[in-house]
Amino acid sequence: MNKVMLKARAKVNLSLDVIGVREDGYHEMKMINHSIDLNDVLTFESCDEGIILTSNENTIPLDERNLVIKAARKLHRQFNVKQGVKIYLEKRIPAQAGLAGGSSDAAATLKGLNVLWQLGLSQSELLAIGVTIGADVPYCLVGGTALVEGIGEKITPIKDLRKMAVLVVKPDIDIATPWAFKKLDDSTIEKHPDIAAIIELLEDERYDGLKETVGNVFEAIAFADYPEIEMIKKEMLAQGALAAIMTGSGSTVIGYYPDQQLAVRSWQQFKGKYTMCFFSKTAENEGENDVE
Repeated sequence: MNKVMLKARAKVNLSLDVIGVREDGYHEMKMINHSIDLNDVLTFESCDEGIILTSNENTIPLDERNLVIKAARKLHRQFNVKQGVKIYLEKRIPAQAGLAGGSSDAAATLKGLNVLWQLGLSQSELLAIGVTIGADVPYCLVGGTALVEGIGEKITPIKDLRKMAVLVVKPDIDIATPWAFKKLDDSTIEKHPDIAAIIELLEDERYDGLKETVGNVFEAIAFADYPEIEMIKKEMLAQGALAAIMTGSGSTVIGYYPDQQLAVRSWQQFKGKYTMCFFSKTAENEGENDVE
């Protein structure tokens, strides 16, 4: 095989909690993650030597600051690969938006090069490599709806959200994850989301209970400095969303709607104000990063 193409789906948090800080400085997390249909597309093509990354997006780095390059070089060195690769990244997931676009791209790179270079690595072996690249990479290798704990390495699949209309709105605000964690460390978390209750609601498909149950401890941090994000969340709920939540450390807000018509009405309210405002839907675990 000389060419492989994969989709790398965006990740969102239905809930996000930070339990504490470990002795090694990493934060202990507890999250419910799920995939949505918004995706980047990566194409891997064999070449004689080198690892070359190009993209349609001229604002992203194309060196080791990009997790795609980091993942590719790690495999190349660790397994003494003689072959090179040209990687084209069609970027659709906005950066610094809490959607794990970079991590999903890295996960797709591990999967794609495992096939292209015929490494024969199992999923557990890919997960072990993924956690050394980034905290969200292991989840992005698995996809679907899952409870994610530790520093991202403990993944427990749970019942998928049935396909729902999802509205994704990102204001013109970029929040760097290190900044958000520092602000969180310097503050007191007033309320932790009830993760067990959310899992129970998902198992029973009682989605009308999510509105009062979902939570993200980064919201208080982000809302204090960027009240516009909180305003988007409140507007989604007022427009009929079953639940709305900021994902990751922000600034993207996700609204979950019981039907397409309500989502369309809400989109019409937001589209004139925000250029990054689009529909998606929840994605069941059907091999989000599978080779096409």
